[in-house]
Amino acid sequence: MSASTDVESQSPAARPRSRRLDTFLTVSVIALFVMFMVALAGALYFAKHIEDEINSRTTRGVDGTKDSLVATFPEIGNAYKMQNFAHLRATESDLKAGVMAWETFAYGSGKTIGSLYNYDEKQNVLDVKESGSYFLYVQLNFTCSGRCPSGKFNVNFYNQRNIKELTCSVSLPESSKETPQSKTCWRVVTFQENGNRLYAKSSLEKKLKNWKLELNDSGFGMFLVDGLRSVHHT
Repeated sequence: MSASTDVESQSPAARPRSRRLDTFLTVSVIALFVMFMVALAGALYFAKHIEDEINSRTTRGVDGTKDSLVATFPEIGNAYKMQNFAHLRATESDLKAGVMAWETFAYGSGKTIGSLYNYDEKQNVLDVKESGSYFLYVQLNFTCSGRCPSGKFNVNFYNQRNIKELTCSVSLPESSKETPQSKTCWRVVTFQENGNRLYAKSSLEKKLKNWKLELNDSGFGMFLVDGLRSVHHT
């Protein structure tokens, strides 16, 4: 390297320009990160309120006479209820490896799945009919009955191309009493084409004896975040 190059790289004028550029890039990255987190925090807050309402209605026993999600969230309206939202709850409490089974359930005069989706109970697959960006979340709740070993329980969501869209890992502690554990994971996923599928597979490092998945409080769901679809009346 020449002496002239060394002198130029160490000149006082070059260092302030470099520092200003570093500062600008750092501030830009932080600003983008904050904007992203604020948007996702709002979506997560919204999803949690919907899920809490579904869980409370399930606990009380849904008979079609209770208040509906639309009554709780009137600004959503039938367009959101019928099209953009899907929520399914777990059907197997034992912690084991394999494709997880879920189910929809009734509330009011409808079900917890909109017309943008279809759930195949035989294959345990959720069909997502339209392209777009969706807020995908899963909530897992566990209880221990007796002596429970420590271990990790993982749930991975895959699309129709077997590409992983969301991973939720729960570290369960060793316990000798009924100690509830919970974990909520979420991510915004984008489907570029119409017609996609989601399924969940669980895995664990070792047998987690006496740990159980709480069915009424464990489930996954998703909703469209790039705008409400309009309702087409026939």
